[in-house]
Amino acid sequence: MPEGYRLPARPDRDGDQQLRLLEDAWEKAVPYWQDDVARQFGTHHWTPLRDESRLYLESLRAMMDLLDTAERDTEY
Repeated sequence: MPEGYRLPARPDRDGDQQLRLLEDAWEKAVPYWQDDVARQFGTHHWTPLRDESRLYLESLRAMMDLLDTAERDTEY
């Protein structure tokens, strides 16, 4: 690897961190937002987004792990 070369961050780890930030923000908002709009948002927007994001990140993590393994296995 060339000197000074920095491996790019893994998007699965970055995504986990960003999702945790969103989850924290939602948890902080819930006590102050208790109307029907909040419940609809939680049910129809937040929960599906969170669940789909988790599935995406799990799949991305598996792919990144596979690529890391392939890279190690093909090094000279």
